[in-house]
Amino acid sequence: MNGKKVKPRMKSEMVAEAFTILMEAYIRQIGRVSSGQRLTITMKSYNRYIKFSGFKEMFDICLYKSGDIDLKMKEFCHGDYQERIYAYTDNPAEQDAFLNELRNGLADKLMEVGTCNLVDYHSFMDLLHGDRHFIDSYNYFKREFGHCY
Repeated sequence: MNGKKVKPRMKSEMVAEAFTILMEAYIRQIGRVSSGQRLTITMKSYNRYIKFSGFKEMFDICLYKSGDIDLKMKEFCHGDYQERIYAYTDNPAEQDAFLNELRNGLADKLMEVGTCNLVDYHSFMDLLHGDRHFIDSYNYFKREFGHCY
């Protein structure tokens, strides 16, 4: 390294950068959207909520002013699902690693599920139990079925 100490991003900077990456991923998805999902973006007290909703179902990406990011899903046949996809740290290397993961595919995967381009929420949530997480369910459907719509 060149001897310069890398400053960590502030929580608000992490939220803003992650939000921008997610919105860019959404823009890439909208040309392929055929579902009736409604998108609502709420900004309140430095929190950002990206919510896809349909009849008795919801997919919510919550970017909190604490710097943490959660994924929440709800569907009428399933219980609520919540997963922390990022816990804020002031370690610049870990911040960069998460933002790179988000930029290099995770944001697209989140939006592909949120817009129901991969599979419907009911089917997706069938696999979200026990030790299975978002990425496990995503990889299963991508591997087994590719694009369902």
